[in-house]
Amino acid sequence: MNTYKITNTTNLVGRRDVKYNKTVDIEYIDNRVKKNVKLKAGDTVFLTVNSLPLSIHRLRIKNLITVTEISAAEFNKKIKKTKPKKVKKTKAEKKPIVVDKNNEVVVEKKTTKTTKKKTTEKKSTDD
Repeated sequence: MNTYKITNTTNLVGRRDVKYNKTVDIEYIDNRVKKNVKLKAGDTVFLTVNSLPLSIHRLRIKNLITVTEISAAEFNKKIKKTKPKKVKKTKAEKKPIVVDKNNEVVVEKKTTKTTKKKTTEKKSTDD
């Protein structure tokens, strides 16, 4: 198993290029499961596989990513230095449970305001 450092270089192409600052989609197979990684401009991901997938070769030929092979010791040093990024919540995820000082669960209720519109009718006077 080899470890590869893959960096998105779309931020380095010309500003008028179609692929400038685009997110690159990398597909690979892990234990018979197809997985996708979306790599933003300038970001780096480490991938440990037997051989590079075809999607990575295509992107490398188009000069949208750079691929370098690194050793296990170098990989461990990089992991210790970098902290993982926080994952943004999606709309499908639930809000965290809030507990107050008495260890009681606080439930937030949505309140809706209903307003009544006054309707005024003009009386027409025909003479």
